[in-house]
Amino acid sequence: MSDKATLLEFGFSEVRIEKALKATNNSGLQPALDWLDAHANDAGIDDPAVDEGPSEVVTNEHAQSIKCNECDKLFPSADLAQVHATKSGHQDFSESTEAIKPLTEEEKKQKLEEIQRKIAEKRQKREEVEKEEQRQNELLRRKAGQDMTEQKEKLKDQMLLREIEKQKREKEDDKRAKQKIKDQIEQDKRDRARRVALEKAERDGEVVEKKAEPVSMLQSGLPKIAAEGGLARLQIRPMLLAGKGSPTPPVTHVFAADQTLKDVIEFVKKVMPHVGSHFKLSLSFP
Repeated sequence: MSDKATLLEFGFSEVRIEKALKATNNSGLQPALDWLDAHANDAGIDDPAVDEGPSEVVTNEHAQSIKCNECDKLFPSADLAQVHATKSGHQDFSESTEAIKPLTEEEKKQKLEEIQRKIAEKRQKREEVEKEEQRQNELLRRKAGQDMTEQKEKLKDQMLLREIEKQKREKEDDKRAKQKIKDQIEQDKRDRARRVALEKAERDGEVVEKKAEPVSMLQSGLPKIAAEGGLARLQIRPMLLAGKGSPTPPVTHVFAADQTLKDVIEFVKKVMPHVGSHFKLSLSFP
């Protein structure tokens, strides 16, 4: 059986076998096996071989191998000798006329088992490395996902706290506003009750000392009016025209201090009939 057939039987691809036989100058099965073992993981090992013409392995036509003078091992080519030098650190090599003996059937079997074992070990080591890389990548992915989840939860909590604070402020504002309105209503009730009591006392002929009434929110916006001896003198300046484009002159009148704005409105309608329903006051209190 030829070396190529034996190597095919061992399970090597034809491309690798052709490269091994060419590299070892067809020096036998053992050199080819050594070459296949040394170059099993080379990049492009399974690419088709390119014919580069015959290569001369040794310059001496009688040399049949390269010998390592440090361990006496024989190599069919300079490539295998270089591989040996890299692995062992040996540097002393020389050409040899000694031919490499062919392997016996038992040696072939042992060599094949050794190669298969090495290939299996390399494959297992590569799978372990890939498995570890996958595990590390999975850990990184989970960590990134966990960090993202924590960030989302933190942002959600912050938004919730802001919303709670906003609702709390709104409730406090509503409470203050309601209390202010309630206080004003109570003050208006007290003012009305005081006025009613004063009017009743005056009707009954009782002498009652009048106290200054607190100014309400609406009253605080009224203009100051000159008042003397229980009388108030008002000057009214309409903005409408009396006719033919001439301005309406102001009207001055004296009102009693206890008269209301309703009395003022009735007076204006009486002395200025041309104003009609267009007349209104900016404030309607009291």
